[in-house]
Amino acid sequence: MKIYKRWLIGSCALIFAFIHPPFTNGQCPVANSVFGDGERISYTISYNWGPVWVDAGLVTFSVTKEVYLGKQAWHFKSTGKTYTSYDILFKVRDYYDSWVEPETFHSIDFRRYIYEGGYSMLNTLKFDHAGQKIICNTKSQNNPQRTDTLRMRPCAFDMLSAVYYTRTLDFSDMSPDSKKTVTVLIDDGYYDIYIRYIGKEVVESPNGKRYPCIKFAAKMVQGTIFRGQEDVLVWVTDDANKIPVYIEAKIIVGTVKAYLKEASGLRNK
Repeated sequence: MKIYKRWLIGSCALIFAFIHPPFTNGQCPVANSVFGDGERISYTISYNWGPVWVDAGLVTFSVTKEVYLGKQAWHFKSTGKTYTSYDILFKVRDYYDSWVEPETFHSIDFRRYIYEGGYSMLNTLKFDHAGQKIICNTKSQNNPQRTDTLRMRPCAFDMLSAVYYTRTLDFSDMSPDSKKTVTVLIDDGYYDIYIRYIGKEVVESPNGKRYPCIKFAAKMVQGTIFRGQEDVLVWVTDDANKIPVYIEAKIIVGTVKAYLKEASGLRNK
C-alpha cells in the first residue's frame, strides 16, 4: 500500500515530463499560454485491492506567482493525503514545493517532505546556476542528513517543474508510436525515461463528463514500485490547458488510478 502518493507525484511528474525530448543547450524555450497564477487541480486516487477498488486519498497541484529570494518566481505546490478512513491502514501526508524562474524555467529551489505509514523523509535541492551545480540534502527517519553535489545538466527538471514545463510544449509533432525522452531529477539522481505517443481518445470521468484527450504510455524506471516496462498510461486534455485527466499505473502490488476531481483558476476555457 506504500504506493499511492509516491506513485502519483513521482510518476505523474515523470510522465508529463516525458512528452518532449531534452534540448541540447542550457536554454529551454518557454512560451507559456497554458497555465497561470491561481490554477488548482485535484485528483482522487484509487487503489486496486484484489477485486475491490478503494478511493484511498486526494492529491492537489497548485501554482502561484510570487517573489522568492528577491526574484519573481512560479511556485508550484503539490500535496497528497490519504482519507481519514484509510489512515488506519496506511497514513500518508506528503508535501512538494518547487520555485522556478518564469522566463527560463530554471529551478531555484525544491523541497519534498513525505510521511508514509510511519516513515518520514525530507529532501531539498538548491540550484546554483552560476556554479552549474545542485546541492542535494536528504534526511530520512533514524538516519543522519546526507549531502550530495550534482553537476547540473541542461534542461533537466525537478519533479514538479517538469509537469508544468511540459504542459507548455507543442504535442502536435508526435505521431502514433513515436517516442521521446527527457531528464528528470528525483531526490539525488537523474533519470532518462521515454514515453510513447499512442493517439487520441475520449475519456469519460466517474461523474459522466467526457474529455477529448491525447494518450501516452510511459516506460518507468525498474525499482520497488514499477516493473521497468510501459507501466503507466496517461490521458491529457487535447485543448489549450493540457490537463492530465486520467492516469493508470500497473505496479508490483496492483494497480493505481488517478481521476481528475476538480480544476479551477484555469487560464483557458
